[in-house]
Amino acid sequence: MPKNRIKELRKKNKITQTELAKGIGSSTQAISMYEKGERNPKIDKIQALADFFNVSVEYLMGLSDQPHVPKYETNKGVNRLPATGLSPLSEDERAEGGYIINAPKPSASDTLRNIVTMLMLDDGINDPIKRQDLLKKVYTADNATAKTVLAKIYSVLLNEF
Repeated sequence: MPKNRIKELRKKNKITQTELAKGIGSSTQAISMYEKGERNPKIDKIQALADFFNVSVEYLMGLSDQPHVPKYETNKGVNRLPATGLSPLSEDERAEGGYIINAPKPSASDTLRNIVTMLMLDDGINDPIKRQDLLKKVYTADNATAKTVLAKIYSVLLNEF
């Protein structure tokens, strides 16, 4: 998780670490550690931080550069799509009922990055060098390598379940 996103948002909103800690039900020490990259917040705290700053979890985690999830309105009541690469409905699609969503398939590299990022939220690895090394490898992996790793993950899941 990018350590500067939390600090950046806190400074932008002119909030102290103590005020932020109280706002999300955490300690000032935890906020300081998040900002320094010494500790990663658990998923409930990530959601609390995103809610507090009114930004998407994807933005807070550095998976998106858009602070807010885009909202699209259709004639069938679909008024919010998650920030997953979904595109808004065309006029023709809305006229046909508004349920057709064009979602491009993410690349294997993007899928692997998302999986690793989510796993690292609560993986118990406290060594920041190991974490940075893994992230560096994942973010520099080409699509073919990512497909191979995803196939291994899939294989493990099939054997576990």
